[in-house]
Amino acid sequence: MQNRLWLLLLGLLGALAGCRSLTSQPLGKVRDAAAVLAEAPPSDKTFVWTSGGAEFLDPALVSESAGHHLMLNCFVGAYDYNRGDGPPVPALASHHTVSADGKTYTIHLRPGIVWSDGKPITAEDFVWSWRRVLDPRTASRSVQLLWFVAGAKAFSEGTDPDPTHVGVRALDPQTLQVQLAEPTAFFPYLLAEMPYAPTPRHVVERYGSAWTDPAHVVVSGPFTLSHFAPRKRAELTRNPLFIDAKDVWLDKVVVLDTESERTALDWYEVGRTHWLGDVSLPMDQVPALRTAGRPDFKTERKLCSYYFSLRVDRPPLDQPLVRRALALSVDKERLALHILQGGQPIADGAVPDLFRATHGYVPPAGEGYNPALGRQLLAEAGYPQGLGLPTIELLHNTGEGHRVIAEFVQRSWQENLGVRVQLLNMEWGTLLKTLKAGTFAIGRSSWCADYPDPLTFLEVFDSGSPSNYSGYQSAEYDALLKAIRTTPDLQARNAWIAKAEAQLMRDLPILPMYHYTSSSLKKPWVLGLEPNLQDMHPMRYIRFASAEEWQRIVAGEQVILAPLPAAASHTEAP
Repeated sequence: MQNRLWLLLLGLLGALAGCRSLTSQPLGKVRDAAAVLAEAPPSDKTFVWTSGGAEFLDPALVSESAGHHLMLNCFVGAYDYNRGDGPPVPALASHHTVSADGKTYTIHLRPGIVWSDGKPITAEDFVWSWRRVLDPRTASRSVQLLWFVAGAKAFSEGTDPDPTHVGVRALDPQTLQVQLAEPTAFFPYLLAEMPYAPTPRHVVERYGSAWTDPAHVVVSGPFTLSHFAPRKRAELTRNPLFIDAKDVWLDKVVVLDTESERTALDWYEVGRTHWLGDVSLPMDQVPALRTAGRPDFKTERKLCSYYFSLRVDRPPLDQPLVRRALALSVDKERLALHILQGGQPIADGAVPDLFRATHGYVPPAGEGYNPALGRQLLAEAGYPQGLGLPTIELLHNTGEGHRVIAEFVQRSWQENLGVRVQLLNMEWGTLLKTLKAGTFAIGRSSWCADYPDPLTFLEVFDSGSPSNYSGYQSAEYDALLKAIRTTPDLQARNAWIAKAEAQLMRDLPILPMYHYTSSSLKKPWVLGLEPNLQDMHPMRYIRFASAEEWQRIVAGEQVILAPLPAAASHTEAP
Protein backbone atom coordinates (compact mmCIF):
# COMPACT_ATOMS: atom_id res chain seq x y z
CA MET A 1 0.00 0.00 0.00
CA GLN A 2 1.08 3.61 -0.18
CA ASN A 3 3.80 5.06 1.97
CA ARG A 4 2.34 8.21 3.53
CA LEU A 5 3.69 7.63 7.05
CA TRP A 6 7.14 6.60 8.12
CA LEU A 7 8.02 5.03 11.46
CA LEU A 8 6.85 7.15 14.35
CA LEU A 9 9.08 7.89 17.30
CA LEU A 10 8.63 5.07 19.76
CA GLY A 11 8.50 7.42 22.70
CA LEU A 12 5.53 9.19 21.14
CA LEU A 13 3.84 5.87 20.43
CA GLY A 14 4.20 4.88 24.07
CA ALA A 15 2.43 8.05 25.12
CA LEU A 16 -0.60 7.42 22.94
CA ALA A 17 -3.79 6.20 24.61
CA GLY A 18 -4.13 2.46 24.62
CA CYS A 19 -0.47 1.89 23.80
CA ARG A 20 1.46 -0.80 25.68
CA SER A 21 4.92 -0.35 27.17
CA LEU A 22 6.67 -2.72 24.75
CA THR A 23 9.95 -2.21 22.96
CA SER A 24 9.79 -2.12 19.18
CA GLN A 25 12.30 -4.33 17.43
CA PRO A 26 14.79 -2.99 14.89
CA LEU A 27 13.86 -3.72 11.31
CA GLY A 28 15.06 -7.16 10.33
CA LYS A 29 14.48 -8.63 13.79
CA VAL A 30 11.33 -10.07 15.29
CA ARG A 31 10.17 -10.83 18.80
CA ASP A 32 9.99 -14.42 19.94
CA ALA A 33 6.94 -16.37 21.05
CA ALA A 34 7.54 -15.67 24.74
CA ALA A 35 7.42 -11.91 24.16
CA VAL A 36 4.16 -12.24 22.25
CA LEU A 37 2.58 -14.40 24.95
CA ALA A 38 3.59 -11.87 27.61
CA GLU A 39 0.89 -9.51 26.28
CA ALA A 40 -2.36 -10.19 28.11
CA PRO A 41 -5.73 -9.17 26.62
CA PRO A 42 -6.76 -5.55 27.30
CA SER A 43 -9.45 -4.77 29.84
CA ASP A 44 -11.64 -2.72 27.49
CA LYS A 45 -13.67 -3.89 24.49
CA THR A 46 -11.98 -1.84 21.76
CA PHE A 47 -10.44 -3.61 18.78
CA VAL A 48 -7.82 -1.74 16.73
CA TRP A 49 -6.53 -2.63 13.27
CA THR A 50 -4.82 -1.00 10.29
CA SER A 51 -6.15 -0.21 6.84
CA GLY A 52 -4.84 1.29 3.64
CA GLY A 53 -7.68 3.80 3.56
CA ALA A 54 -11.25 3.52 2.28
CA GLU A 55 -12.10 5.20 -1.01
CA PHE A 56 -15.87 5.23 -0.36
CA LEU A 57 -18.15 4.73 2.66
CA ASP A 58 -21.31 4.16 0.61
CA PRO A 59 -22.22 0.46 0.06
CA ALA A 60 -23.36 1.37 -3.46
CA LEU A 61 -19.91 2.73 -4.34
CA VAL A 62 -17.52 0.55 -2.36
CA SER A 63 -15.41 -1.57 -4.69
CA GLU A 64 -11.93 -1.84 -3.16
CA SER A 65 -10.94 -4.04 -0.21
CA ALA A 66 -10.29 -1.31 2.36
CA GLY A 67 -13.70 0.30 1.96
CA HIS A 68 -15.44 -3.07 1.81
CA HIS A 69 -13.77 -4.31 4.99
CA LEU A 70 -14.78 -1.16 6.83
CA MET A 71 -18.36 -0.92 5.59
CA LEU A 72 -19.30 -4.58 6.07
CA ASN A 73 -19.24 -3.78 9.77
CA CYS A 74 -21.74 -0.94 9.36
CA PHE A 75 -24.13 -2.39 6.78
CA VAL A 76 -25.52 -5.88 6.39
CA GLY A 77 -27.86 -7.34 3.83
CA ALA A 78 -30.13 -10.34 3.89
CA TYR A 79 -27.13 -12.49 4.85
CA ASP A 80 -23.68 -11.88 6.25
CA TYR A 81 -20.26 -13.46 5.85
CA ASN A 82 -19.45 -16.42 8.03
CA ARG A 83 -16.67 -16.26 10.59
CA GLY A 84 -14.48 -18.52 8.45
CA ASP A 85 -15.07 -20.30 5.15
CA GLY A 86 -18.58 -21.48 5.98
CA PRO A 87 -21.74 -20.54 4.06
CA PRO A 88 -23.49 -17.20 4.63
CA VAL A 89 -25.31 -16.67 7.93
CA PRO A 90 -28.60 -14.83 8.56
CA ALA A 91 -28.43 -11.08 8.98
CA LEU A 92 -31.57 -9.13 8.06
CA ALA A 93 -33.25 -12.24 6.64
CA SER A 94 -34.45 -15.28 8.56
CA HIS A 95 -34.57 -17.65 5.58
CA HIS A 96 -35.32 -17.92 1.89
CA THR A 97 -36.94 -20.29 -0.58
CA VAL A 98 -35.81 -21.11 -4.11
CA SER A 99 -38.08 -22.07 -6.99
CA ALA A 100 -37.62 -25.45 -8.63
CA ASP A 101 -35.96 -23.86 -11.68
CA GLY A 102 -33.45 -22.04 -9.43
CA LYS A 103 -34.39 -18.60 -10.75
CA THR A 104 -36.75 -17.18 -8.11
CA TYR A 105 -35.61 -16.42 -4.56
CA THR A 106 -38.17 -15.41 -1.97
CA ILE A 107 -36.39 -13.81 0.97
CA HIS A 108 -38.16 -13.46 4.30
CA LEU A 109 -36.92 -10.62 6.49
CA ARG A 110 -36.70 -10.94 10.24
CA PRO A 111 -39.32 -9.14 12.32
CA GLY A 112 -38.08 -6.15 14.27
CA ILE A 113 -35.18 -5.11 12.01
CA VAL A 114 -34.60 -1.35 12.16
CA TRP A 115 -32.12 1.27 11.04
CA SER A 116 -29.84 2.76 13.69
CA ASP A 117 -32.27 5.70 13.97
CA GLY A 118 -35.12 3.33 14.83
CA LYS A 119 -37.01 3.40 11.53
CA PRO A 120 -38.10 -0.04 10.26
CA ILE A 121 -36.10 -1.74 7.49
CA THR A 122 -38.48 -3.10 4.86
CA ALA A 123 -38.33 -5.10 1.66
CA GLU A 124 -38.94 -1.87 -0.22
CA ASP A 125 -35.61 -0.56 1.15
CA PHE A 126 -33.88 -3.42 -0.65
CA VAL A 127 -35.72 -2.69 -3.90
CA TRP A 128 -34.83 1.01 -3.81
CA SER A 129 -31.21 0.34 -2.84
CA TRP A 130 -30.56 -2.25 -5.56
CA ARG A 131 -32.05 0.05 -8.18
CA ARG A 132 -29.81 2.84 -6.88
CA VAL A 133 -26.69 0.69 -7.35
CA LEU A 134 -27.83 -0.15 -10.88
CA ASP A 135 -28.76 3.41 -11.82
CA PRO A 136 -26.15 4.65 -14.36
CA ARG A 137 -26.08 7.99 -12.52
CA THR A 138 -24.68 6.27 -9.44
CA ALA A 139 -21.67 5.05 -11.46
CA SER A 140 -21.06 2.12 -9.14
CA ARG A 141 -17.98 0.06 -9.96
CA SER A 142 -19.65 -2.86 -8.17
CA VAL A 143 -22.73 -2.78 -10.39
CA GLN A 144 -21.68 -6.00 -12.11
CA LEU A 145 -22.41 -7.97 -8.94
CA LEU A 146 -26.12 -7.29 -9.47
CA TRP A 147 -26.16 -8.39 -13.10
CA PHE A 148 -27.25 -11.86 -11.96
CA VAL A 149 -30.69 -10.31 -11.30
CA ALA A 150 -33.02 -10.39 -14.31
CA GLY A 151 -33.08 -7.05 -16.14
CA ALA A 152 -30.27 -5.59 -14.02
CA LYS A 153 -27.62 -5.42 -16.74
CA ALA A 154 -29.93 -3.76 -19.25
CA PHE A 155 -31.01 -1.13 -16.73
CA SER A 156 -27.44 -0.39 -15.57
CA GLU A 157 -26.23 0.00 -19.15
CA GLY A 158 -29.17 2.21 -20.12
CA THR A 159 -30.59 -0.09 -22.78
CA ASP A 160 -33.76 -0.48 -20.71
CA PRO A 161 -34.28 2.67 -18.61
CA ASP A 162 -37.30 1.32 -16.73
CA PRO A 163 -36.20 0.29 -13.18
CA THR A 164 -39.40 -1.70 -12.68
CA HIS A 165 -38.07 -4.22 -15.21
CA VAL A 166 -35.31 -5.21 -12.77
CA GLY A 167 -36.25 -8.54 -11.18
CA VAL A 168 -36.67 -7.43 -7.57
CA ARG A 169 -39.89 -6.49 -5.83
CA ALA A 170 -41.42 -6.26 -2.38
CA LEU A 171 -44.31 -8.69 -1.92
CA ASP A 172 -45.00 -7.11 1.45
CA PRO A 173 -42.89 -5.17 4.01
CA GLN A 174 -41.11 -8.35 5.15
CA THR A 175 -40.89 -10.35 1.91
CA LEU A 176 -38.52 -9.70 -0.97
CA GLN A 177 -38.77 -11.60 -4.24
CA VAL A 178 -35.82 -11.78 -6.63
CA GLN A 179 -35.97 -13.08 -10.20
CA LEU A 180 -32.56 -14.15 -11.52
CA ALA A 181 -31.52 -14.12 -15.15
CA GLU A 182 -30.18 -17.67 -14.78
CA PRO A 183 -29.96 -20.22 -11.95
CA THR A 184 -27.11 -19.07 -9.70
CA ALA A 185 -26.14 -21.51 -6.98
CA PHE A 186 -23.89 -19.01 -5.21
CA PHE A 187 -26.56 -16.28 -5.03
CA PRO A 188 -26.81 -16.50 -1.18
CA TYR A 189 -23.11 -15.53 -1.08
CA LEU A 190 -23.86 -12.49 -3.22
CA LEU A 191 -26.53 -11.41 -0.74
CA ALA A 192 -23.73 -10.79 1.77
CA GLU A 193 -21.92 -8.38 -0.59
CA MET A 194 -22.06 -4.64 0.02
CA PRO A 195 -23.99 -3.66 -3.15
CA TYR A 196 -26.80 -5.97 -1.99
CA ALA A 197 -27.06 -4.28 1.42
CA PRO A 198 -29.94 -1.83 1.82
CA THR A 199 -29.17 1.84 2.35
CA PRO A 200 -31.48 4.30 4.17
CA ARG A 201 -33.47 6.13 1.50
CA HIS A 202 -34.73 8.75 3.95
CA VAL A 203 -31.16 9.74 4.81
CA VAL A 204 -29.64 9.45 1.32
CA GLU A 205 -32.34 11.66 -0.19
CA ARG A 206 -32.04 14.22 2.59
CA TYR A 207 -28.25 14.64 2.67
CA GLY A 208 -27.12 13.51 -0.79
CA SER A 209 -23.44 12.55 -0.98
CA ALA A 210 -22.96 13.76 2.62
CA TRP A 211 -25.23 11.03 3.99
CA THR A 212 -22.22 8.91 5.06
CA ASP A 213 -20.77 11.67 7.25
CA PRO A 214 -20.70 10.51 10.89
CA ALA A 215 -23.13 13.30 11.78
CA HIS A 216 -25.76 11.94 9.37
CA VAL A 217 -25.08 8.28 8.68
CA VAL A 218 -27.72 5.68 9.53
CA VAL A 219 -26.77 2.00 9.34
CA SER A 220 -28.25 -1.48 9.42
CA GLY A 221 -25.28 -3.35 10.86
CA PRO A 222 -23.56 -4.01 14.18
CA PHE A 223 -21.54 -0.77 14.27
CA THR A 224 -22.14 2.80 13.26
CA LEU A 225 -19.52 5.22 11.92
CA SER A 226 -18.88 7.66 14.77
CA HIS A 227 -15.67 9.29 13.50
CA PHE A 228 -13.94 9.46 10.15
CA ALA A 229 -10.78 11.40 9.36
CA PRO A 230 -9.68 10.46 5.82
CA ARG A 231 -6.18 8.96 5.64
CA LYS A 232 -5.94 9.02 9.42
CA ARG A 233 -8.55 7.22 11.50
CA ALA A 234 -12.04 5.76 11.55
CA GLU A 235 -14.03 4.81 14.64
CA LEU A 236 -17.02 2.50 14.80
CA THR A 237 -19.23 2.24 17.86
CA ARG A 238 -21.66 -0.51 18.74
CA ASN A 239 -25.16 -0.08 17.30
CA PRO A 240 -27.61 -1.03 20.09
CA LEU A 241 -30.48 -1.32 17.58
CA PHE A 242 -28.79 -3.94 15.42
CA ILE A 243 -31.00 -7.02 15.25
CA ASP A 244 -28.27 -9.22 16.79
CA ALA A 245 -26.76 -6.59 19.09
CA LYS A 246 -26.89 -8.97 22.05
CA ASP A 247 -24.32 -11.17 20.31
CA VAL A 248 -21.88 -8.33 19.55
CA TRP A 249 -19.11 -8.31 22.16
CA LEU A 250 -17.03 -5.31 21.09
CA ASP A 251 -18.05 -1.80 22.09
CA LYS A 252 -15.76 -0.03 19.65
CA VAL A 253 -13.62 -0.63 16.57
CA VAL A 254 -10.77 1.73 15.67
CA VAL A 255 -9.19 1.66 12.22
CA LEU A 256 -5.82 3.41 11.81
CA ASP A 257 -4.91 4.40 8.28
CA THR A 258 -1.46 3.90 6.80
CA GLU A 259 -0.17 2.51 3.54
CA SER A 260 3.30 1.95 4.96
CA GLU A 261 3.92 -1.71 5.79
CA ARG A 262 6.70 -0.75 8.23
CA THR A 263 4.53 1.74 10.08
CA ALA A 264 1.75 -0.85 10.37
CA LEU A 265 4.20 -3.44 11.71
CA ASP A 266 5.66 -1.00 14.22
CA TRP A 267 2.20 -0.05 15.49
CA TYR A 268 1.41 -3.72 15.97
CA GLU A 269 4.68 -4.58 17.71
CA VAL A 270 4.33 -1.80 20.28
CA GLY A 271 0.73 -2.84 20.97
CA ARG A 272 -1.04 0.08 19.39
CA THR A 273 -3.00 -2.24 17.06
CA HIS A 274 -4.28 -5.79 17.45
CA TRP A 275 -4.27 -6.92 13.80
CA LEU A 276 -2.53 -5.78 10.63
CA GLY A 277 -5.80 -5.80 8.70
CA ASP A 278 -5.49 -4.60 5.11
CA VAL A 279 -1.80 -3.69 5.29
CA SER A 280 0.74 -6.32 4.30
CA LEU A 281 3.84 -7.25 6.24
CA PRO A 282 7.16 -5.88 4.97
CA MET A 283 8.64 -8.52 2.68
CA ASP A 284 11.94 -8.69 4.55
CA GLN A 285 10.15 -9.57 7.79
CA VAL A 286 8.14 -12.57 6.51
CA PRO A 287 10.95 -15.19 6.49
CA ALA A 288 12.02 -14.33 10.04
CA LEU A 289 8.43 -14.38 11.30
CA ARG A 290 7.83 -17.73 9.65
CA THR A 291 10.77 -19.31 11.52
CA ALA A 292 10.25 -17.54 14.86
CA GLY A 293 7.42 -19.81 15.98
CA ARG A 294 5.24 -16.89 16.98
CA PRO A 295 1.61 -17.80 17.74
CA ASP A 296 0.37 -14.53 16.24
CA PHE A 297 1.80 -15.14 12.76
CA LYS A 298 -0.18 -16.99 10.10
CA THR A 299 0.07 -17.49 6.34
CA GLU A 300 -3.13 -18.47 4.56
CA ARG A 301 -4.24 -18.82 0.94
CA LYS A 302 -6.63 -16.20 -0.43
CA LEU A 303 -8.95 -16.01 -3.41
CA CYS A 304 -7.08 -13.02 -4.82
CA SER A 305 -4.88 -12.43 -7.87
CA TYR A 306 -2.15 -9.80 -8.37
CA TYR A 307 -1.66 -8.58 -11.93
CA PHE A 308 -0.88 -5.60 -14.11
CA SER A 309 -3.61 -4.16 -16.33
CA LEU A 310 -2.54 -3.29 -19.89
CA ARG A 311 -4.43 -0.71 -21.93
CA VAL A 312 -4.99 -2.79 -25.04
CA ASP A 313 -6.40 0.17 -26.98
CA ARG A 314 -3.29 2.38 -26.72
CA PRO A 315 -0.02 1.93 -28.61
CA PRO A 316 2.32 0.17 -28.25
CA LEU A 317 0.32 -2.21 -26.05
CA ASP A 318 -2.42 -2.48 -28.64
CA GLN A 319 -0.10 -4.96 -30.40
CA PRO A 320 -0.66 -8.52 -29.12
CA LEU A 321 2.95 -9.46 -29.92
CA VAL A 322 4.23 -6.73 -27.58
CA ARG A 323 1.93 -7.83 -24.77
CA ARG A 324 2.96 -11.45 -25.19
CA ALA A 325 6.65 -10.53 -25.22
CA LEU A 326 6.22 -8.68 -21.93
CA ALA A 327 4.33 -11.62 -20.41
CA LEU A 328 7.05 -14.11 -21.37
CA SER A 329 9.88 -12.03 -19.96
CA VAL A 330 9.15 -11.92 -16.23
CA ASP A 331 10.52 -14.78 -14.12
CA LYS A 332 7.59 -15.13 -11.73
CA GLU A 333 9.08 -18.13 -9.96
CA ARG A 334 12.09 -16.05 -8.99
CA LEU A 335 9.77 -13.23 -7.92
CA ALA A 336 7.77 -15.55 -5.65
CA LEU A 337 10.63 -17.59 -4.18
CA HIS A 338 13.33 -14.97 -3.69
CA ILE A 339 11.50 -11.65 -3.37
CA LEU A 340 7.96 -12.18 -2.11
CA GLN A 341 8.88 -15.16 0.11
CA GLY A 342 5.33 -15.56 1.37
CA GLY A 343 4.46 -18.85 -0.29
CA GLN A 344 2.59 -17.14 -3.12
CA PRO A 345 1.81 -19.45 -6.09
CA ILE A 346 2.80 -17.89 -9.40
CA ALA A 347 -0.03 -16.91 -11.74
CA ASP A 348 -0.13 -17.76 -15.43
CA GLY A 349 -3.87 -17.13 -15.51
CA ALA A 350 -6.56 -15.08 -13.83
CA VAL A 351 -8.15 -17.79 -11.65
CA PRO A 352 -6.37 -19.09 -8.52
CA ASP A 353 -5.99 -22.85 -8.42
CA LEU A 354 -8.32 -23.20 -5.44
CA PHE A 355 -11.44 -24.58 -7.12
CA ARG A 356 -10.34 -28.16 -7.76
CA ALA A 357 -12.01 -29.62 -4.68
CA THR A 358 -15.19 -27.52 -4.79
CA HIS A 359 -15.78 -27.23 -8.55
CA GLY A 360 -13.41 -29.70 -10.15
CA TYR A 361 -11.92 -26.79 -12.12
CA VAL A 362 -8.31 -27.11 -13.27
CA PRO A 363 -6.89 -23.90 -14.81
CA PRO A 364 -5.20 -24.24 -18.23
CA ALA A 365 -1.39 -24.22 -18.25
CA GLY A 366 0.31 -20.94 -19.09
CA GLU A 367 3.35 -20.28 -21.28
CA GLY A 368 5.68 -19.59 -18.37
CA TYR A 369 9.04 -17.81 -18.54
CA ASN A 370 10.65 -17.72 -22.00
CA PRO A 371 12.58 -14.48 -22.61
CA ALA A 372 14.16 -15.83 -25.83
CA LEU A 373 10.70 -16.23 -27.36
CA GLY A 374 9.80 -12.82 -25.92
CA ARG A 375 12.70 -11.20 -27.78
CA GLN A 376 11.67 -12.96 -30.99
CA LEU A 377 8.08 -11.73 -30.69
CA LEU A 378 9.16 -8.18 -29.91
CA ALA A 379 11.35 -8.21 -33.03
CA GLU A 380 8.38 -9.49 -35.07
CA ALA A 381 6.37 -6.56 -33.72
CA GLY A 382 9.01 -4.21 -35.19
CA TYR A 383 11.02 -3.51 -32.04
CA PRO A 384 14.20 -5.66 -32.13
CA GLN A 385 15.96 -5.42 -28.75
CA GLY A 386 13.40 -2.78 -27.82
CA LEU A 387 14.66 -0.33 -30.45
CA GLY A 388 12.01 2.17 -31.50
CA LEU A 389 9.71 1.28 -28.63
CA PRO A 390 8.83 4.35 -26.56
CA THR A 391 9.31 4.35 -22.80
CA ILE A 392 6.34 2.66 -21.14
CA GLU A 393 4.88 4.03 -17.92
CA LEU A 394 3.99 1.55 -15.17
CA LEU A 395 1.80 2.83 -12.36
CA HIS A 396 1.79 1.33 -8.87
CA ASN A 397 0.46 2.43 -5.52
CA THR A 398 2.81 3.33 -2.72
CA GLY A 399 4.01 0.59 -0.46
CA GLU A 400 7.27 -1.25 -0.24
CA GLY A 401 5.88 -4.48 -1.66
CA HIS A 402 4.32 -2.84 -4.72
CA ARG A 403 7.50 -0.83 -5.35
CA VAL A 404 9.74 -3.90 -5.15
CA ILE A 405 7.50 -5.87 -7.54
CA ALA A 406 7.36 -2.96 -10.00
CA GLU A 407 11.16 -2.59 -9.90
CA PHE A 408 11.56 -6.33 -10.53
CA VAL A 409 9.29 -6.14 -13.58
CA GLN A 410 11.06 -2.99 -14.81
CA ARG A 411 14.46 -4.66 -14.51
CA SER A 412 13.22 -7.87 -16.17
CA TRP A 413 11.94 -6.06 -19.25
CA GLN A 414 15.04 -3.90 -19.51
CA GLU A 415 17.44 -6.85 -19.25
CA ASN A 416 15.46 -9.38 -21.30
CA LEU A 417 13.91 -7.18 -23.96
CA GLY A 418 15.64 -3.80 -23.91
CA VAL A 419 12.29 -2.20 -23.05
CA ARG A 420 12.51 1.03 -21.05
CA VAL A 421 9.94 1.39 -18.25
CA GLN A 422 9.27 4.45 -16.12
CA LEU A 423 7.73 3.74 -12.71
CA LEU A 424 5.13 6.14 -11.37
CA ASN A 425 4.16 5.82 -7.71
CA MET A 426 0.82 7.21 -6.60
CA GLU A 427 -1.56 7.06 -3.67
CA TRP A 428 -4.05 4.16 -3.69
CA GLY A 429 -7.09 6.36 -4.24
CA THR A 430 -5.38 8.24 -7.06
CA LEU A 431 -4.33 4.98 -8.70
CA LEU A 432 -7.93 3.71 -8.62
CA LYS A 433 -9.17 6.89 -10.27
CA THR A 434 -6.45 6.67 -12.94
CA LEU A 435 -7.25 3.03 -13.68
CA LYS A 436 -10.93 3.83 -13.96
CA ALA A 437 -10.23 6.74 -16.32
CA GLY A 438 -8.05 4.51 -18.52
CA THR A 439 -5.30 7.16 -18.75
CA PHE A 440 -2.37 4.77 -18.30
CA ALA A 441 -0.32 2.19 -20.15
CA ILE A 442 0.35 -0.40 -17.43
CA GLY A 443 -1.20 -0.24 -13.96
CA ARG A 444 -0.90 -2.39 -10.88
CA SER A 445 -4.20 -4.16 -10.23
CA SER A 446 -5.65 -7.06 -8.31
CA TRP A 447 -8.93 -8.89 -7.89
CA CYS A 448 -10.33 -10.68 -4.87
CA ALA A 449 -13.30 -13.01 -5.13
CA ASP A 450 -16.73 -11.49 -4.54
CA TYR A 451 -18.16 -15.02 -4.32
CA PRO A 452 -16.60 -18.51 -4.27
CA ASP A 453 -16.74 -19.35 -7.97
CA PRO A 454 -14.20 -19.03 -10.84
CA LEU A 455 -16.57 -16.70 -12.70
CA THR A 456 -15.79 -13.88 -10.27
CA PHE A 457 -12.25 -13.63 -11.72
CA LEU A 458 -13.35 -13.81 -15.36
CA GLU A 459 -16.35 -11.49 -15.48
CA VAL A 460 -14.08 -8.56 -14.57
CA PHE A 461 -13.14 -8.52 -18.27
CA ASP A 462 -16.67 -8.46 -19.63
CA SER A 463 -16.79 -5.69 -22.23
CA GLY A 464 -19.23 -3.74 -20.06
CA SER A 465 -17.57 -4.30 -16.69
CA PRO A 466 -16.69 -1.10 -14.78
CA SER A 467 -13.63 -2.95 -13.39
CA ASN A 468 -12.32 -3.78 -16.87
CA TYR A 469 -9.52 -1.24 -16.59
CA SER A 470 -7.69 -2.64 -19.66
CA GLY A 471 -10.41 -1.52 -22.06
CA TYR A 472 -10.64 -5.09 -23.29
CA GLN A 473 -13.51 -5.65 -25.73
CA SER A 474 -14.23 -9.12 -27.13
CA ALA A 475 -17.58 -10.39 -28.34
CA GLU A 476 -16.16 -13.92 -28.32
CA TYR A 477 -15.07 -13.62 -24.69
CA ASP A 478 -18.44 -12.13 -23.69
CA ALA A 479 -20.16 -15.10 -25.33
CA LEU A 480 -18.02 -17.48 -23.28
CA LEU A 481 -19.04 -15.66 -20.10
CA LYS A 482 -22.68 -16.04 -21.10
CA ALA A 483 -22.15 -19.77 -21.64
CA ILE A 484 -20.61 -20.06 -18.18
CA ARG A 485 -23.59 -18.29 -16.60
CA THR A 486 -26.18 -20.39 -18.44
CA THR A 487 -24.65 -23.88 -18.22
CA PRO A 488 -25.88 -25.84 -15.19
CA ASP A 489 -23.80 -29.00 -15.73
CA LEU A 490 -20.59 -28.60 -13.73
CA GLN A 491 -18.30 -30.47 -16.11
CA ALA A 492 -19.57 -28.62 -19.17
CA ARG A 493 -19.39 -25.34 -17.27
CA ASN A 494 -15.76 -26.00 -16.33
CA ALA A 495 -14.97 -26.50 -19.99
CA TRP A 496 -16.42 -23.07 -20.79
CA ILE A 497 -14.47 -21.54 -17.89
CA ALA A 498 -11.24 -23.06 -19.21
CA LYS A 499 -11.95 -21.71 -22.71
CA ALA A 500 -12.60 -18.23 -21.34
CA GLU A 501 -9.45 -18.21 -19.24
CA ALA A 502 -7.37 -19.54 -22.15
CA GLN A 503 -8.68 -16.77 -24.40
CA LEU A 504 -7.94 -14.17 -21.74
CA MET A 505 -4.35 -15.39 -21.59
CA ARG A 506 -4.06 -15.33 -25.39
CA ASP A 507 -5.38 -11.77 -25.61
CA LEU A 508 -3.47 -10.64 -22.49
CA PRO A 509 -5.34 -7.58 -21.25
CA ILE A 510 -3.56 -8.38 -17.99
CA LEU A 511 -0.17 -9.75 -16.94
CA PRO A 512 -0.82 -12.07 -13.97
CA MET A 513 2.01 -12.16 -11.42
CA TYR A 514 0.90 -14.33 -8.51
CA HIS A 515 -2.07 -15.47 -6.47
CA TYR A 516 -2.23 -14.13 -2.97
CA THR A 517 -1.38 -15.57 0.35
CA SER A 518 -2.06 -13.60 3.49
CA SER A 519 0.88 -13.41 5.87
CA SER A 520 -0.39 -11.43 8.80
CA LEU A 521 -0.16 -10.82 12.53
CA LYS A 522 -3.07 -11.03 14.98
CA LYS A 523 -2.84 -10.98 18.77
CA PRO A 524 -3.36 -14.53 20.08
CA TRP A 525 -6.10 -13.40 22.44
CA VAL A 526 -8.29 -12.10 19.57
CA LEU A 527 -10.98 -14.72 19.01
CA GLY A 528 -13.53 -14.89 16.20
CA LEU A 529 -11.30 -13.44 13.50
CA GLU A 530 -10.71 -16.59 11.51
CA PRO A 531 -8.94 -17.12 8.17
CA ASN A 532 -11.12 -17.45 5.11
CA LEU A 533 -10.42 -17.53 1.40
CA GLN A 534 -12.37 -14.34 0.72
CA ASP A 535 -10.55 -12.52 3.53
CA MET A 536 -13.76 -11.06 4.96
CA HIS A 537 -13.85 -10.45 8.70
CA PRO A 538 -17.02 -9.09 10.32
CA MET A 539 -16.12 -7.56 13.68
CA ARG A 540 -19.47 -8.65 15.09
CA TYR A 541 -17.90 -12.05 15.80
CA ILE A 542 -14.76 -10.81 17.58
CA ARG A 543 -14.11 -10.99 21.29
CA PHE A 544 -11.03 -11.15 23.49
CA ALA A 545 -10.06 -14.30 25.33
CA SER A 546 -11.23 -14.64 28.93
CA ALA A 547 -8.65 -15.07 31.67
CA GLU A 548 -9.16 -18.84 31.63
CA GLU A 549 -8.96 -19.00 27.81
CA TRP A 550 -5.82 -16.87 27.83
CA GLN A 551 -4.09 -19.26 30.19
CA ARG A 552 -4.96 -22.12 27.85
CA ILE A 553 -3.56 -20.18 24.89
CA VAL A 554 -0.33 -19.45 26.80
CA ALA A 555 -0.09 -23.16 27.56
CA GLY A 556 -0.21 -23.90 23.83
CA GLU A 557 -3.86 -24.93 23.49
CA GLN A 558 -6.21 -23.79 20.77
CA VAL A 559 -9.46 -22.08 21.70
CA ILE A 560 -12.00 -23.01 19.03
CA LEU A 561 -15.32 -21.20 18.80
CA ALA A 562 -18.53 -23.04 17.92
CA PRO A 563 -19.51 -22.90 14.23
CA LEU A 564 -22.16 -20.43 13.14
CA PRO A 565 -25.53 -21.61 11.77
CA ALA A 566 -25.85 -21.37 7.99
CA ALA A 567 -28.64 -19.53 6.22
CA ALA A 568 -31.82 -21.61 6.07
CA SER A 569 -33.43 -22.32 2.72
CA HIS A 570 -35.47 -24.87 0.85
CA THR A 571 -36.39 -25.52 -2.75
CA GLU A 572 -40.00 -25.09 -3.70
CA ALA A 573 -41.81 -27.96 -5.41
CA PRO A 574 -42.31 -27.57 -9.17
